[in-house]
Amino acid sequence: MKKICILAAAVLLAASSMLLFAQADGAALFNEKCSMCHGAKGEGNKDAGMPAAKGTEMTAEKLTAFLFKGDPEKAIHASPMGQLNEEQAKAVAAFVKELK
Repeated sequence: MKKICILAAAVLLAASSMLLFAQADGAALFNEKCSMCHGAKGEGNKDAGMPAAKGTEMTAEKLTAFLFKGDPEKAIHASPMGQLNEEQAKAVAAFVKELK
């Protein structure tokens, strides 16, 4: 029983560290691919007509699809953003949803 508890703790620790890595990766990707238009803190740029990323009403799933696939109804984001793969898009979406 003790070995099972230790194994379970190790698995949880590994999973949580992977989640933290994904969040950090999302922050780095946002900084590299998105911040030039949407601001370093996701605040947007009203003068340039760029909306804030933080506070978006999109769910993380919709934001992931938007980043990964693009949206033909949006001129700037008609194509997928910055050649993000699906995992990277998920990481950026998770980061954006946590912006305060």
